Amino acid sequence: VRLALKKRGVSGSFSFPLLLGALNFANSAFLAPVHSLALIRPRSVESLGSAGHRVAMSSSAGDQERYRPCAGALVFNREKQLLCGNRKDVPGSWQLPQGGIDEGENPTAAAGRELYEEMGVKCPDDVLPVQTLDETVSYKVPPGTWLEKQGFVGQRMYWTLYFYPGSDMPEVDLSGLGGEKPEFTEVKWLSWTELLAANEFKRSLNEQLREIADPAIDNYLAQNRLGRT
Repeated sequence: VRLALKKRGVSGSFSFPLLLGALNFANSAFLAPVHSLALIRPRSVESLGSAGHRVAMSSSAGDQERYRPCAGALVFNREKQLLCGNRKDVPGSWQLPQGGIDEGENPTAAAGRELYEEMGVKCPDDVLPVQTLDETVSYKVPPGTWLEKQGFVGQRMYWTLYFYPGSDMPEVDLSGLGGEKPEFTEVKWLSWTELLAANEFKRSLNEQLREIADPAIDNYLAQNRLGRT
């Protein structure tokens, strides 16, 4: 059985298993029981476990270091391009939608919220949910930032993947939604190589993200026969 989807300018044909998978993902993100989880191993890439788990608001990578837990949204298309935004506060620096995880919020829900607040893109109206990765990626920030003043040495990223089924650009709203300030001035599709070159500060983080996200992206496209056309 195949279904046709048309929403906010997105059109295409999708298999019933793909749509069913999206519904199951939504159920697991918002209805599944959650548990407190603190990450304590001093590694830049660590195992998270179940994507539905709630994270501790100050996860540690050692006895002294504290990382702020954050969620990121990686939207990709069938060309394996990534939906990135040009930062308003650092023009010319492109990154994926991301932000802090609120108290009592799980990484999957936080990623969807950040994607909507920063780009106006909704799941599943505009993009289809794929999965929240089991691994996290941590990075440190320079001294003197507001993070340091709050006792954090950096941020630990929990990533959720989404698939955009259209052949163009999703309809976006960069005005800053949900009471948040605008984050980006423009958005465009970037390859991994282009993203690595467009944000030198987060280059190492994005290299590690590519390592753990690429296999999941390839698997999703192959399983749903959504490779390049």
